[in-house]
Amino acid sequence: MNGEPLADPALAQRPAILVQIENNPIARPPSGLNFADLVIEAPVEGDTTRFMAVYLCREPLGVDVGPVRSLRLFNPDLFQQLRAVTFAFGAATWTLDAMNAAGVPYVNGLTGGWPFFYRAGPWGAPHNVFFDVDGARAELQGGALTPLAETAGMPRGPFTFDPNAALPAGRPVATIGLQTASFWRFGWQWDAASGLWLRTDAGAPNSDGLTGERIQARTVMVQRVQQEVLQGQTDPGGFPSRRQFLTGDGTGVLFVDGQAHDVLWSRPGPDDLTIWTYAESGEPVVLPPGRVWWEIIPAESAITEE
Repeated sequence: MNGEPLADPALAQRPAILVQIENNPIARPPSGLNFADLVIEAPVEGDTTRFMAVYLCREPLGVDVGPVRSLRLFNPDLFQQLRAVTFAFGAATWTLDAMNAAGVPYVNGLTGGWPFFYRAGPWGAPHNVFFDVDGARAELQGGALTPLAETAGMPRGPFTFDPNAALPAGRPVATIGLQTASFWRFGWQWDAASGLWLRTDAGAPNSDGLTGERIQARTVMVQRVQQEVLQGQTDPGGFPSRRQFLTGDGTGVLFVDGQAHDVLWSRPGPDDLTIWTYAESGEPVVLPPGRVWWEIIPAESAITEE
């Protein structure tokens, strides 16, 4: 999932775990994003975003992550690419129908009484559900959830990595700004000392609740996609659902090593992996090892570089 070497190659043969983690301002800071191999972020109702954190390569993880929230219509698409078992807490009827129709192996913490979901922390419901990654993994590997792991099969990384790959020259960038609505903005700051991008939300530093360290990524991949607002399907607050179209083709921006590169993406069908190429040369994108933060944003969203 991140191109880094494994102490035991067998770790890459086990099920990947994808957890839905909240990004509501009243439930910050999130916990466990800096322990993920890959984080995907996409819009949900009310123009906020949600994190999908993928855990595979650390054994044991040794931490609990959250707050955990509900499934969304992009989850079937993400499963079809990653083959990760999905864990969430709740979902709308139409989302469950989509998950079941696509044959996605998932666990809804609202049903089943699973002990690896529990309530804790300073916030009230629904912002107080946390998830024991190691406990869930034990059930996937020889426990009650083994059939889900068998359905998922081998995990698939959505990017290509090579520690020796020579990156093309790009535009120098110190600050990335992403704006998906008039009031919803977030982004990244380049830290040359660490060689990492550090996350901001609404202009403020964004940290991981488990360690207090800034949320960080080696690479930020921004994918522009078409989005449909489903006016007839609303959440309890009256906000309409969103459907992002992750097949087809489009544009994006890759941010790595303090530089920006325009990219193109293509995904012919739901069972295919997304193919990333440099817009200028047409050459395939090959990333340096390290955590990737995959930003899925509506095509009309603003991307600023400073």
